[in-house]
Amino acid sequence: MRNYYFVVPSLPPLSVRERPEITFEEFMTRLEISLSKSDLEKTKVLRRFVDIFNIRALLIEETVDPRGNLNEKELDEALLVHAVLPDYVFEFLGQFEKVADKIRNFPGLLAQFFNSEIPKCKGFLRNYLSFERECRLVLVGLRAKQLGRDVARELQFEDPTDPLVAQILAQKDSDSYDPPSEYADLKELIASCYADPWLENKAFAEYRFKKIGEIAEGKLFTIEQILCYMAQLMIIENIIELDEERGNMILDTFKSG
Repeated sequence: MRNYYFVVPSLPPLSVRERPEITFEEFMTRLEISLSKSDLEKTKVLRRFVDIFNIRALLIEETVDPRGNLNEKELDEALLVHAVLPDYVFEFLGQFEKVADKIRNFPGLLAQFFNSEIPKCKGFLRNYLSFERECRLVLVGLRAKQLGRDVARELQFEDPTDPLVAQILAQKDSDSYDPPSEYADLKELIASCYADPWLENKAFAEYRFKKIGEIAEGKLFTIEQILCYMAQLMIIENIIELDEERGNMILDTFKSG
């Protein structure tokens, strides 16, 4: 594994409480100059995660996240000519003729992303994607109970023999959902701020920031640490956007009386 003794120390420290001193665009410019070709390819896996959500953004006619591998025009063209993106994207979307059906079944595409990408990864990338998948499944279990939804329907695109999925389904008739012990703190977190969706989103982002840092502990000066920094930087930028949206909401409320 190649070591990046100069790249990692040059990156400013990150905190969920402060605006980062480097933008994602500036960060990627540094990586394009400094990383080996094979390591740069690993960053594309993280950005593909963004591409998947950007597909949904396109379908519902919202602005795409510029941190993906493809900009809006490139993504639109890729979907049109069935190129650039992984085959599982076109195979899944091809099951539905109506845009509304593609939007409604988007969780299935996200499941395909994790099922296809995780087995191909190793090290930090594999652990990171597994964590993102698992904590989202836990959230499905928790929210299904909170909202009185059929958890089996919510997990219709998941493999019922998967240990975590099976654990969630086994409690479908229970009054509440108790996740595996490693996610007990996530249950407490969501319960503490359930009444405030904005606070819940921010708390979940901070939770992910902390846990992702733990995944890369002890991986100094390696691509593992750089990928961790990349994932955490995106989370912080998302938190800042949430704060700005919240501030605008408060200001609009003040102006309207």
